[in-house]
Amino acid sequence: MQYLRILLVVILAFGICGCFAAKQPQQPEKPAWGGSEEWRLKSLEENFLNFKEGLRQQNDQIDRNHKDTTAQIEKLENKISELDSTLVELKENQQKMMAMKAEEQIPAEETVVAEEVVMGGTTSSEEKPWMVVPGENPAAVEGTAKPAAEPAPVSSLSGDDLYKEGVRLVMDNQPLKARGLLEQYLAHNPSSSLAPNALYWIGETYYSEKSFAQSILKFKEVSRRFPKAGKVPAAMLKIGLAYDKLGDRENAVFYLRTLIEDYPKSDPAKIGRERLRAIEG
Repeated sequence: MQYLRILLVVILAFGICGCFAAKQPQQPEKPAWGGSEEWRLKSLEENFLNFKEGLRQQNDQIDRNHKDTTAQIEKLENKISELDSTLVELKENQQKMMAMKAEEQIPAEETVVAEEVVMGGTTSSEEKPWMVVPGENPAAVEGTAKPAAEPAPVSSLSGDDLYKEGVRLVMDNQPLKARGLLEQYLAHNPSSSLAPNALYWIGETYYSEKSFAQSILKFKEVSRRFPKAGKVPAAMLKIGLAYDKLGDRENAVFYLRTLIEDYPKSDPAKIGRERLRAIEG
């Protein structure tokens, strides 16, 4: 009985202690990171500064990429411009090769029928804008100011064979020999159907030697002596290109425009349009 009383007293004591503990106010928990408010502000400020530095580095990288891209674009534009010039030169050479091949394949008797020759250019009332050119020296056109021609090489060929050999030498890049044979052909055949062609190829020999002034005189002689010949459009094209090589933009534009207007569907006119766009920008 006495033990029972002691047990009840112990149980009662534990109950009172539990109630007292439940009534005690709970202490606020400390932040899990264990830092102060000042530390948290410094941390935020550091993160913001890191963010700004990252943005600055990204902007610098973008600027560098932009400069590199701009430089690459300029290089590509320069290469495209060079390719355009090369393409025009290739088309000129292709035209020369095609003309040479066509002349080799056409018999002489067919050439006589295909090409109408008018001597002197005075028998037609058709307007010929290439007869009077801005800034042209009439004395040079009439041939009074021409330098002495080189002595022609002696050749056993004659007639059309002499002409074909001269053109072959033009295409073989032997302008001096070619010019001698073609001059020899013209001396013996001044009124033949191939005379305007011979004059044209003589002009090509001067053009290939970069004697552009002399080539202009020969090309003009084609249109002046044979205004209805098939070589007139090609001669007018080369006159415009030769003036361009000499830096005479006004005459270059004049001849190229005249070529395009008078022979719009010819192959030389196609090349003339491209070169005219390049000259005029």
